[in-house]
Amino acid sequence: MSALPSTPEIELATPPPGRAALPEEQSTLDPNTSLSALANVLDAHHADIPGFLNGLLSSQTPSTSREPGLGSLDKELNGLLTRLSLLSQDTSSSLEQSIHDISRTVPRLSYDLQFMRESASSLQSSLHSVQDRVARQTKLDQNGSLSGEGKETDDVKTHRSMEKLTHLDKLKSRMESARDILREAESWSTLEGEITSFIASQSWSKAGNRLAEASRSMVVFQNTPAEFESRKALLVSLQNELETSLSAALEDSLAKNDVEAIGRFYEIFEMMDRIQEFKGYYFGARRKGIMDEWSNAVLLDALQSDEKVGESEPVNYSVFLPRFYGSLLSSINNEKAQIPLIFPPQIAPAILATFIQTTLDALSPSLQSRLGSVADFYGSEALPELIQAYKSTQELGVSIQSIMDKMAFNTQGGMLSGANGTASPDAISPGAPTSKPRSRRLSLSRRFSRATSSFSEMTISSLSVWETTLYEPFLDLQMAYPSLERKYLAHQLRFSPSLSGPASRSSGDIARLLSELSLAAVSIAEEAIKRCVAFTHGFGSKGLVDALNTFFEGFLDAQHDLLEKADNGGSSQKAGRDELDLDGLDYTTEDWGSFQTGLHVLATCKDVRDRLSAFEGELSTYLSGASTILAPDAALPDQTTRGAISLLQQSPLNSSELQTLTASSNTSKHHLQSARTALGSLTRTAQRRLQAIILAPIISQLNTYPTLSVWAAPDKTAKRGELSIPTFSLSPTDIIVRVSEGLLNLLRVFEVYASDASLSYSIETLPFVDPSLFEAIAETQVETRADKLVSPTSLTHPTVSSEQPLAPETVLSTWISSLTLSLLAHLSSITLPSIRSLSNSGAKQLEADLDYLSNAVRALDVEWEELEKWKEGVGMGLDELRQKARSGVDRSVLDKITRMKEKPT
Repeated sequence: MSALPSTPEIELATPPPGRAALPEEQSTLDPNTSLSALANVLDAHHADIPGFLNGLLSSQTPSTSREPGLGSLDKELNGLLTRLSLLSQDTSSSLEQSIHDISRTVPRLSYDLQFMRESASSLQSSLHSVQDRVARQTKLDQNGSLSGEGKETDDVKTHRSMEKLTHLDKLKSRMESARDILREAESWSTLEGEITSFIASQSWSKAGNRLAEASRSMVVFQNTPAEFESRKALLVSLQNELETSLSAALEDSLAKNDVEAIGRFYEIFEMMDRIQEFKGYYFGARRKGIMDEWSNAVLLDALQSDEKVGESEPVNYSVFLPRFYGSLLSSINNEKAQIPLIFPPQIAPAILATFIQTTLDALSPSLQSRLGSVADFYGSEALPELIQAYKSTQELGVSIQSIMDKMAFNTQGGMLSGANGTASPDAISPGAPTSKPRSRRLSLSRRFSRATSSFSEMTISSLSVWETTLYEPFLDLQMAYPSLERKYLAHQLRFSPSLSGPASRSSGDIARLLSELSLAAVSIAEEAIKRCVAFTHGFGSKGLVDALNTFFEGFLDAQHDLLEKADNGGSSQKAGRDELDLDGLDYTTEDWGSFQTGLHVLATCKDVRDRLSAFEGELSTYLSGASTILAPDAALPDQTTRGAISLLQQSPLNSSELQTLTASSNTSKHHLQSARTALGSLTRTAQRRLQAIILAPIISQLNTYPTLSVWAAPDKTAKRGELSIPTFSLSPTDIIVRVSEGLLNLLRVFEVYASDASLSYSIETLPFVDPSLFEAIAETQVETRADKLVSPTSLTHPTVSSEQPLAPETVLSTWISSLTLSLLAHLSSITLPSIRSLSNSGAKQLEADLDYLSNAVRALDVEWEELEKWKEGVGMGLDELRQKARSGVDRSVLDKITRMKEKPT
């Protein structure tokens, strides 16, 4: 009886139950030591799990008040869970094997104990008999020596007779051995002639039996190497001669599908220890039609350079492959019925599995080669074709697995009469006989009798070698899935009619077009998730997320060009509040149309953000579901077999990055950070475009401002006798007046739209807006809600949704401030530096203009430091400007003003 698997003893210092491990004891709690150590530690803490966890936390946190990093703790807990899962799986496997060994051995214990008891009793009786005989003989010898007569008794005579008989028996045994050796020698001397005679008369069974006897007698010559080698060479030569003679007849029987004759040939090959050779003949004949169909196929998209175009109709690989798999499945179904009639039933499933494996391996060109040709032919569009081929292959695998399961159940009748094990392909050595020659006249009822108890012992994993051969050609392409998906999405981004069709691009409504394109992009992304499941069963999820990020980033970046090429007046909507009173405003009807278009584009950007968030929710749900298949004991998905999943579990796709991604799917919903960044960039472009539309009439007023003649007007000098009248103030120029009025009129523009959701969307990304201000507003809103409804979640995680509505006054003031600062930035960076020269009177006029504009923007609650620097610098004299510039304070503005005043007027 096999002993239970022992667990190595590991010295592990564990704290007593109820006490957490001290920091210095954490070395013994390191889960990286061994799984056994981890199990011992957990057993020691079964009554105090919180103490165990606190002990782990104390090892990660110094003796300070800081809390441990939850990220690192989460990783360690994930590692512990993984190791616990592996430990549980190992323990379960060991326990299952032990139970199996015990259940098989225990029924024989009573028989073995009874046999040992009877043997011990018999031995005891024999010992007593011998002891009594020795005692009597010793007594007789003593009596004879005392009498001095030396007469032999009957017992002494009997003892001597027994010794003589023993000697004669040993002599007889050795003489018989010598006779057997002489007979074997005589038999070997006539072996070649007998085999030749049997072959000539086609008595192949007699020849096989004779060679089997000769093979068994080889043990006689094992102590004489020279004779052993010579006879071994003769035996192999005769076996080869018999095989050559049998091969033609076997091939003829295979061609006629004569099952009885083929079965007899198998027995002869089994006698010769040539089972592997028989399999070669049998498999070669059975798969010939399949091989011809594969090699003669003319494929339009997978033609190899060494293939010859035959008479077959040219088809695509995706059309040919299911058809070929149908032929292969039909052949496998035929073999399912015939193999148990030819081979021993207990190894019939293994034979069928080997037939499938060798058939797939013998395909020329190989399955992997043709898949590579398909991928090369289609290039960036190869992924759907490969998925279709993989789907057909999985359907074949499911059908084969069903056939194997039924065959394994139906053929267990071959394990009758004390069979105590199941044969696997690995257990059948190429040269060893599997059993004694058996009669071919077994009844069908006995051949196919069901033995459910034996079926439970069949290990399907031992028959899964065909799965590896079937799915392995796809493995390299599955590992290249991230690249394949990225290329396919890039191709769709460029050529998909829904994204780049000329009809959609010609639409004049930019907002509507952008909305339609975003819907199409999300639909394409949803198809990518389905492709990932179909081709990698979720193991390519990391590559999928990266490809989707790249796809959405490219899609959103491409929409910048759409905004740049947009017709500003093409999307005007003349309804409702769009019909405004334009009196007093320098905006045309086309300007208002463009303004409406800009608002609609911003609203569409918000819709795109919502669609992207909804898709991220779908992606998180998918990733959460994909995490269930990553474990070694995961449930098998539909429409596939265990071998397909096992290959992916052992591939580089099952990386730590994938584990981290799927583990974080429940806590993080933002997996498309690059896409969100690109959307933010597009939103800022739409905002700047809307601001440009609003500020265009005002900025156009400033185009002629640097060329006014007033800047170079000569200073007036008082004539002799003329009374000097002081000037108290100067009026601003008409341009500055109109600009200031335009800025103040912006309030009229935005009052109607202050509550529009499109203006409040992504308001923190407006130019010259500090996002921290809105974070403070959001925190204030959270505190207000927390005062009304206090919950542990709201207190622990004071986060704010981006959907929090802002007050209309806040939206209005933020847009007015951003617009005003944008205009002032244009004034201070472009308009004012364009003034070529300044006279003293021109400087005074500029100072008056800037002062007037500064008062106007202050009325809008806006301040611009650069404007104040210009106003202050213009009021300085040339010497004061130079002196202050040398001090290094505000040198950029001062240098510009100094250059203007130094130029001759």
